[in-house]
Amino acid sequence: MKKWFKKIGDEIAWLFKERYAIAEVTDVPEVFSERVIYIVGEPGNAWLIAFRCPCGCKSVIHLNLLEDAEPKWDYKTNRKRRITIYPSVWRIKGCKSHFFVKASKIKWV
Repeated sequence: MKKWFKKIGDEIAWLFKERYAIAEVTDVPEVFSERVIYIVGEPGNAWLIAFRCPCGCKSVIHLNLLEDAEPKWDYKTNRKRRITIYPSVWRIKGCKSHFFVKASKIKWV
């Protein structure tokens, strides 16, 4: 029963966390703002997603969007300009964070 309450509590806490903003840019920024996910490329032809790691380690995460390269991520945005990135992000170096970006919020694994 305790596990069930903890899971419900975690889900409720997740709902109230701050969302990330989306910035569409043509080049990778030199300075990354906190809580901003950058979609890099020409309009309708993005090739990269970049943002600071949400764990606080200040590393910049680059996610490839190119079809013929591996690994590859994809994303979608909704009418409210909230982004969902898939599959999950799992850093194998550094902080080793593992999380999903869903509706512009971080969901830790």
